[in-house]
Amino acid sequence: MKMLPVSHVPGRHCASTGIRNLLSFHGIQMSEAMCFGIGAGLGIGYLNLPGSSPSRLVHVRSVDFEEQFFSRIGHAFVWDCSERSDEAEASLCRAIDRGLPSLIRTDIYHLPYFRSNTHFPGHVIMVWGYDHKREVFFVTDTGNQEILEVPFSDMRKARHQEGSIYEMRGNRFSPEAIEPPGDMRKIIIGSIVHNSRMILDEVCEFQGIRGLDTWLKELPEWVELKDWRWIARFCYQVIERRGTGGGGFRLIYADFLREALRWVPEIASNGLVERMSETAAAWQGLAAALKEASEQERPDFREVAGRIEQVRTLEDAYHRAALALA
Repeated sequence: MKMLPVSHVPGRHCASTGIRNLLSFHGIQMSEAMCFGIGAGLGIGYLNLPGSSPSRLVHVRSVDFEEQFFSRIGHAFVWDCSERSDEAEASLCRAIDRGLPSLIRTDIYHLPYFRSNTHFPGHVIMVWGYDHKREVFFVTDTGNQEILEVPFSDMRKARHQEGSIYEMRGNRFSPEAIEPPGDMRKIIIGSIVHNSRMILDEVCEFQGIRGLDTWLKELPEWVELKDWRWIARFCYQVIERRGTGGGGFRLIYADFLREALRWVPEIASNGLVERMSETAAAWQGLAAALKEASEQERPDFREVAGRIEQVRTLEDAYHRAALALA
């Protein structure tokens, strides 16, 4: 059996909790909200996935959050990947043997403590130890207080998946050391501006503000879909419940902006905290409308359409105001 000192503090989002705990292990204290903001964690995505369950999906976090965070604090980042699950398992054990806890990507469907019947890949957890005799890994995960056990067999399946929007090839990050970040003002401004530019970018019709437009355009088609109820329910969960901290990550981002005032007082003069708080409330209203729609006898998404339009207006206004920091 091998077990490292655990520096877990429960949080609201999987990756930002994991990164905060990894930093703490390496002697750097940073709040979860600050980790999320520096990682430019906000995202908007609308996915049309015929043949999948659900067949339509909304995503509200950036895909490259982990890489953004570490690169912005000046630490080289790359996921260590393996094509074979047994190789990934051996590599993870070797990292623990060297005294290095690991940040890994998983699919919650295969994590026994979730008891989930739905695949949800890209979920980040921390691994602190293992027991070869019992064939279990010891992990911590987001809001759970206790150390959790995942059997080797489940972990192999959880870390490898085809067709995900996230790379799922046994992804592991186990840094030897992490240096404290330097110029926090520069880091914070760069992160805020980058996040807003990505959401305002018009290159892809399924991402950012354009993603909301695509969602609105396709929403009338939902009434003809066999899984319309599950789509609405799952989108509600993604926005409000599945590790977002509420409001599609906008509540935790508002906390980041409040904390960032210490280094960037211009955040207040641009009204960014208030704008983001209002945007978070709009996302919560959208989530509530989706939940209500999922509970009806017949599909009716008129209220959802109005809520999407409200979210679009507030998102656009916030991100254009944030660009003034550049």
